[in-house]
Amino acid sequence: MHGMIFRLWLLIVVASAARPWTWWQLVDRSEQCEAKDQGNRLVQTSITRWKASEKLLDKHIYLVGTNHKAGSNLLRNTMHWAFDLLGATDSCQYGLAADPITSKPGYKQECASHPTQIRFHNHISALPLLSLQKEAVFKGGLRGVMIVRDPFEMVASAYCYHHRGAEPGSSAAPANITEIEPEEGVPIMAASMLEVVRWMTSAYVVAKPDVLVVRFEKFTKSSKDFDNTVREILNFVFRNEITEKQKQQILNATAVEDVNRGLEGFSELPGANLGYNHTNDEEDMAVARKALHLIPDDMLAEYQQHRKVLGYGA
Repeated sequence: MHGMIFRLWLLIVVASAARPWTWWQLVDRSEQCEAKDQGNRLVQTSITRWKASEKLLDKHIYLVGTNHKAGSNLLRNTMHWAFDLLGATDSCQYGLAADPITSKPGYKQECASHPTQIRFHNHISALPLLSLQKEAVFKGGLRGVMIVRDPFEMVASAYCYHHRGAEPGSSAAPANITEIEPEEGVPIMAASMLEVVRWMTSAYVVAKPDVLVVRFEKFTKSSKDFDNTVREILNFVFRNEITEKQKQQILNATAVEDVNRGLEGFSELPGANLGYNHTNDEEDMAVARKALHLIPDDMLAEYQQHRKVLGYGA
């Protein structure tokens, strides 16, 4: 009964105002750049756009949903490559507090006042997703993808990320987080991240059948799993409306986002000025994980409930 009540509660979670995580300036990747050979895979550091023939991107509403420290940079950059390559010329985002999803004019528009077919939500939760599902009925249907991650890993990652000084001044962490040791800092970050985890879990519950849910753990496990996840996304979002050749070129381009290949990724391309590296040192993560048990019992119990709903705990 308690689990059922918890699930019902998730369905009525209301997303509060978006927090300003970061701002960064985009670059146009339309020019050809050097390609790198990674084993048997040709990895392109840049790609040539296709013209948006037959108004492909006008057929549906496309949604990319992320949350802080759940692999937001990974999924956003992956879809950024795809939309840019497919010739996207306009997009919007909810809240304007996140990194854009396309490079061309229009990306700075707020979806409430400038509702485009391509939309990015950096704090995806149930209510905006349900609202978008209703709106999309009259606009060709919804094609979406969102990413989830083990909430405990999100807390550890958030502590390591902010503790090393990333995004100074962010409301996601106390101003002196760089001076706080894990034993105190991890419980503090757990309190700060709880709302983010609530958003993510509530969106996960209502995602099907319009939104594909991918897991950060699979996305980053190996290069093979990375490729399989990208192909799964492309097959779900674009289906047979783009060719296998187009899918393969997108797959080649997005390979720079695969941490296992040791490449820089779009966020680190010269001139991009896109903010902070989101990958933490594994030793730092191990230390942070050891402090998770210090989260207060009531909060720890809620985290366990979220993990269970998301498929990470018994």
